[in-house]
Amino acid sequence: MGRGRWLFHIMARSLFWRRGRSLLLVLMLAMASSLVTALGVISASIGTRVTQELQRYGANVVIVPAAARMDVGSGGMNFGVVSEPAYLDEGAVEQALASAGLGQAAHSLHLRSALHYGNADVPVEGVHFDQIRKLFPWWQVQGEWPTAGGAVVGRDLAARLRLKTGDILRLKGVATEISVRIDGIVATGGEEDRSLYLDLPALQEAAHLSGRVTQVRLLTDAGREKPAATAARIQTLLPGASVREVRQVASTSEGLLRKVQLLLLIVTLVVVVACGASVAGTMGSTVLERSREIGLLKALGGTRGHVLLLFVIEAVVLGVLGGVAGFLAGSGIAFLAAWSVFATAGEFLPRFIPAALGVSLLLAFVSSAGSFMAVFRLDPVASLRGEYHAHENA
Repeated sequence: MGRGRWLFHIMARSLFWRRGRSLLLVLMLAMASSLVTALGVISASIGTRVTQELQRYGANVVIVPAAARMDVGSGGMNFGVVSEPAYLDEGAVEQALASAGLGQAAHSLHLRSALHYGNADVPVEGVHFDQIRKLFPWWQVQGEWPTAGGAVVGRDLAARLRLKTGDILRLKGVATEISVRIDGIVATGGEEDRSLYLDLPALQEAAHLSGRVTQVRLLTDAGREKPAATAARIQTLLPGASVREVRQVASTSEGLLRKVQLLLLIVTLVVVVACGASVAGTMGSTVLERSREIGLLKALGGTRGHVLLLFVIEAVVLGVLGGVAGFLAGSGIAFLAAWSVFATAGEFLPRFIPAALGVSLLLAFVSSAGSFMAVFRLDPVASLRGEYHAHENA
């Protein structure tokens, strides 16, 4: 029998005859790797789910023109600041978003102006309604979303002007007069309740502002890139604009993800350390029980390297078994947690297989380091006499 087959035969018989102890080691390693797998999968799922939920709160990046500002005053007296109307070029904005890789990201174009109705000016905002429906799903519209020639009026403005769905408004702008039909009344509890919304090209024509917008709202994936970094990237492509992060949404997203990930990391470290201590104790007991076997192997001509290799191979086998079992168990735990806690379908993520195997093998080797040293220093004569004694000069 060759030396390699001989070592493998001894290792297999050792694991079989000590199958209770071996099974215990595999279970402890599987416990640590299963928790790492489960928490990793849950953390990834939470990140995706949180990002999806926060998308309901709207844009996290806003683009506005760098408005012309002029201080009014003389000497030591300052009467305030006068801001001139400023606009963004619609084509330049779309080109910048495409160059930044955000051409498919949810965004909406806005043009704010005022049109004359009756004896007063009405605040009007031009939008693309398909963009609004995607980016602001919380809008509650009584009636229908506008079709061609239609508009949506805010609840407060509708009450002030005594408007209802189906009414026709004739609005006069700088360039021309347009007629719009009220298809719906929107209620959000915010500033939207005080404005009239109509199709962007119609307002651009009436206000003689073709190709101009006053604001762009953008919803980026906060899980992939921080909104502040996205805003800085867009800013370099639009030097004539001011690109800002909407902190209310971005801070909530980043803060919540950081806290959840920190909690999962702390729990994982505690369990891994506890499992490592248990594995170390069990491996130490195994070396103590096998002292006579180790002494016999050395007496028969086995070198310290051969004996150490035997224990290393056993640690690898136990680590691989524990990692595979831990990944399968951890995936099951993640599925159960996703269904019962987060009310969502679980995900099977094979990319966590290396993590499960790595944790299990690392624990098996680190926890066995003391046992490896004891094996290396074991005195074969004392072992054959039944004495567990690590002689310094063996």
